[in-house]
Amino acid sequence: LFSLARSAAITRKQTTRVLLNFDSTQPDRMLRYATIVYLDDDGQWQVYSEGEFLPDGVYFSPALSTNTDPLYVWTLAINSTTLNITQPASPNLTPVNAYKLSTNTDNLSHAAAANKWYAFEFAPNGTFSNPGARVVLVNGILQSATQLSIPVEAGTEVTDIAKGFVVFRSGKVLYFQSGEQIKEGNS
Repeated sequence: LFSLARSAAITRKQTTRVLLNFDSTQPDRMLRYATIVYLDDDGQWQVYSEGEFLPDGVYFSPALSTNTDPLYVWTLAINSTTLNITQPASPNLTPVNAYKLSTNTDNLSHAAAANKWYAFEFAPNGTFSNPGARVVLVNGILQSATQLSIPVEAGTEVTDIAKGFVVFRSGKVLYFQSGEQIKEGNS
């Protein structure tokens, strides 16, 4: 999706955003559904792709994805049937505080709410607006709107079972080769 969003930004010459669901009213989508939107010539946000679910039991981990930079949250209503967007009152992204990974629990530092999304933005030239942003996925169990439990075997660290990548300003991605690379950014 990140590659597709970057390509869409370049070919359309318009801002695009990858959105990861953070909507507590849709627990089946929370932290595991993503889509792409773009800003059209009239200044309106439009859906670019229908969206995709991560595999069952795989979730976006805010705690492991946060390093020194904040994640960004955006409130945007997307009708899942028609794919029409209710335009946001504020088009701006809101930075959110760093998260903490407590043992094997991803404790979210702010509450999920209706129509909330984590947002990652590409400029019309394909550059990434949040350089150094990390996207880390884990096998987990969503316990509540503020807690993602990550089951690990004794003697194993959560970062050893996580996978992900970092996105550079150029829009290129670098995949983490080991849990140590993920852990370094979260110490």
